Amino acid sequence: MSDYLVDIPNQFFSDADGEPFHTCVVCGRNLLEDGTHYVIEKAMKNYEGYDFSSTVFEYAMCMDCYQKMQQGMSEESMQNMQNYYQRIVTEKGVNGMMMIDLQTFDLNDWLSRCFFKEKPVSEMKEYQLIGQFNGNHMVLNTPPMAIGEDVMEEMADLLSEKTKDEMNGFREKFLGPPPEIEELFSKRKILLI
Repeated sequence: MSDYLVDIPNQFFSDADGEPFHTCVVCGRNLLEDGTHYVIEKAMKNYEGYDFSSTVFEYAMCMDCYQKMQQGMSEESMQNMQNYYQRIVTEKGVNGMMMIDLQTFDLNDWLSRCFFKEKPVSEMKEYQLIGQFNGNHMVLNTPPMAIGEDVMEEMADLLSEKTKDEMNGFREKFLGPPPEIEELFSKRKILLI
């Protein structure tokens, strides 16, 4: 099955330079070559009383590194996450594959609410955006997701201590903030879906 591709939308550009991510955060591989599959994750924070959000952290990771990182998850965590995802998809009435109509697909509308709970992201303190990409394009075979703060907490509770340690190690090595905001940042969850 071939990929359904669209240009990388601005929501998934790096906030550091306003451009598409160029390299894998782990191995430094060039991501913008056709045939290079990768994932982008951005954690967003809303400010109460304002129509504004800021990026808490962001990264792009090639699929090879992403799969290695997933392999670092405990079997228990992987099974718990798969069960959680399958339960939500079943509740949404989706059988197996999630389909979108490419003729009417509106990314802004799609990312305006939590994929799992349908709650508008504008009503949340925090949420995350996750998407899959191939070179200079976003892959719509697996549509991007907005994941709300309540779902992030539920997912974090499904992870074993071993997996939490792995995720914290990744965060500290590749996304570590300046010491003055470490306490605030350490509460953010890294998700592997």
